[in-house]
Amino acid sequence: MLCSAVRLAKLVVDSDFTAPCDTSILYPTTGGNMHTFTAITACAVLDVQGPPYSKEEDRDITYYRDYPYGTYPNGATDQNGEKDSSLGWLEEIDISKDLKMNVIEYLGPQVIGG
Repeated sequence: MLCSAVRLAKLVVDSDFTAPCDTSILYPTTGGNMHTFTAITACAVLDVQGPPYSKEEDRDITYYRDYPYGTYPNGATDQNGEKDSSLGWLEEIDISKDLKMNVIEYLGPQVIGG
């Protein structure tokens, strides 16, 4: 059941990566920076944040549970009356107790993105 604090989101890219693969870059102003990692086998993920998360500077990390668009209680559909599979509802949740993360400050040369 969805609570009242859900947000509508639109899927921009859905990609599967198999090692070795190219680097993927997400920008908040061009497609968003929402991502999910699902491992099929044991693996490690290097997720570089720049600038880093900071509660003090309003760049906090947020975790969500996603729900299909069609499950919203009002039965919302897109403008054509069809359920839109690229849309979904995101409900903010607490960090998973199973998540393991090491935060390491980057001390290398300045990175200039495109």
